[in-house]
Parts: sequence; C-alpha cells; structure tokens
Amino acid sequence: MSSMLKSLSIMMIAGSLAFAGGDGDVIHYVKRKLSRNPQVKINDARIDDKLPIPGIKGWSAYVVSLDINLTRGKETRRIKFDDILFVSKDLITSELVDRKTGRDVRSMIQPKMPKDIYSKDHLLYGNPDAKHKIVLFSDPLCPFCRMSVPDILKAARKHPDAIALYYYHLPLTTIHPASETLVRVMELAQKEGRMDIVEKMYKISVDPELKDEKKILEIVKKEAGYTVTPKQIHQGWIDRKLNRDRMMSRKLLVTGTPTVFADGKKDVTREKYKTFIQKKK
Repeated sequence: MSSMLKSLSIMMIAGSLAFAGGDGDVIHYVKRKLSRNPQVKINDARIDDKLPIPGIKGWSAYVVSLDINLTRGKETRRIKFDDILFVSKDLITSELVDRKTGRDVRSMIQPKMPKDIYSKDHLLYGNPDAKHKIVLFSDPLCPFCRMSVPDILKAARKHPDAIALYYYHLPLTTIHPASETLVRVMELAQKEGRMDIVEKMYKISVDPELKDEKKILEIVKKEAGYTVTPKQIHQGWIDRKLNRDRMMSRKLLVTGTPTVFADGKKDVTREKYKTFIQKKK
C-alpha cells in the first residue's frame, strides 16, 4: 500500500472530522480543515461521486478529488489524489468499520468500472473473449505483489481461454523509486512480446530505493538478460501509457498494490482467479 497516499488522506492531514449539515457542506468542510495545515495549499477539491455502501444503512461514500501543493521542508510537490469520506446525516469520517464483521468499509466501496478498462493494450495474457476477466494494478517491487502476482500471471498464461488478464502499472515511487524504471522496462518488453521479462521483474534483486536509472538497467541486463537503454524506456508512448494507468487507478480509487478486480468486482482475497481454473470433478 502507498504510504504517501496514506499520509495524504484527509484524515491524516486534517484530523478527526465531524459535522452536521447536507451534501453541500462536504467540500466546504474539507477545505476548511485542510487549510489549517500550513504545509498544504489547496488548488482544487471536488466531489466526483456519491456511492451507496452495501449493507450499511444511513451512510454514503463520497469520492473527493483533491489537487494540492504539499510542502515538506524546502520541497513543494503538487499532488493529485482521490479519497473517500463516509457521510451520515450528522457525521463525516474517513474511516468506517462494520462492527459486526470488523471489515473496513473502504474495501467495500467500488466505483463503476470504466468502459475502456478492458483495453487491448492492457491485455497481458489470455484471450479477449475468455470466460473470466481480471484487472490487476501492481508494482513489481511491492512485497505483497511479489507474493501473489507471479501466481496470477502464471494462471493467466496457462489458461488463456479461462482468464483474460488486464495489467495496469501502479509504481509506488515514493517508497519504491526503482519501480518507475522497472515498469518502463516491462512496457517495452510487453510490446516486444517478451512476457518472460515482465515476469522476471517480480524476481529481480534491486534496492527498491535505488534511483540511478543506469544502475537499475545494468541489474536488469545482468539478472534478466534484457538489454535496454534509457532512451528506449523514455519514449512518448510509454509516458502516455503510464499516465493512463495512473488515471485509471484514480477512477477506481486504487491507492495500494496489488489491487485485483475479478469479473468487474474488487477481489479483496486476491485469490478469486483460482476458482476460474479449478477443474470440475
């Protein structure tokens, strides 16, 4: 999960929230709270969607889109991200837990799947008309991704008629700077049909905090046997593809990795794919 996005949540920046009022007060309240933090300058704040919460009465989930400048020391960064606020008639909070199940309500919220989510250029493995579709947001240096994603890739590769796997990059560069270079290598390899290189990026031994691109590419050459240049991985089409991936993650409120959607629904277990390839007895 992205620690940067966690630290940028409305709750962490603004503190505990509680208010009485209608829908029109939400943005006003958010701006008022955020403005109390001297490190934050608000460029824009708006409500993108209002979603029902399955099984939870009296509460709605507001998708709030934020564009801020965040200053830490001498560095100022412009950051755009989405957050979820849970709103009832009298209260607002960024964390809500189902007391019966202990489940974080945030994991139950899912915006509508965009029509272009199953785009051809994101199809990594499988046939477009496969029985089941999986959408995966991942970072090759995320420890949790390394534990589960290789098995998902293998299943999709071996069962192309059962699973169509659509892969989206979400490099968590704040905590894994080296991921930015690796995902660019993966994009180039995929275009060249080198799916083996894509999978090898989940096993490559590289310091996640390494920022020297040339050193990272040397490691890729040594461990994966794939030689590429900085110029090759900084082509315009790769920049545009990664930007589309980031925009898609925002639309679906994906802030951590790995995030898996199986047949249009968020799979918090990340193991639904196993039922797609089980042989009937």
